[in-house]
Amino acid sequence: MKHNRIQEFENVRDWGKIRGIDGASADVQLQRFFQEAIEIHKAMIENDEEEFQDAIGDTIVTLINLAKTKGYNAEDCLAKAFGVIELRKGLNQNGSFNRYAKLSDEDKKICDEKQGNPGNQYFEREMLNKLETKDFLK
Repeated sequence: MKHNRIQEFENVRDWGKIRGIDGASADVQLQRFFQEAIEIHKAMIENDEEEFQDAIGDTIVTLINLAKTKGYNAEDCLAKAFGVIELRKGLNQNGSFNRYAKLSDEDKKICDEKQGNPGNQYFEREMLNKLETKDFLK
C-alpha cells in the first residue's frame, strides 16, 4: 500500500540519488544509522541541543536511505509501524511505553480498567479520541 510521500523524504531520496547513496548496500546504510544514533547519544551527554537536532535529522536521513536501499519507501514503513501501534494498549512506566502483552497480570487489569476492551491488547477505535495521557499511566 502506498502512502502519501513526505516532501522532505523525497528531497532526501533525490539528494541520495545524485550522490550515489541510493545504490549503496543496506549494510553501509545501517552502519551510517548506528553512527548517527551514537551522535544523538553524545549530544545528549554533552547537552548540545544544536548537535542533538542535527543528529536527529541525520538519523532520519539514514533511515530513509536504508529503506530505499532495501526497496522500500520510508513513509510506507512508518505507516505500517504506526498501523500496528496506533490502538495498542499499554502503560507508560517511567517514560517508557510497555505494551499490553508484556505487562504483568496486575498491570493488565489496570490497563483494561483504564483503556477498555478487557483481555485484548488493543483498545477499540472509538476510544482513540477519548483516551488521555492519564489513561496510560500506572
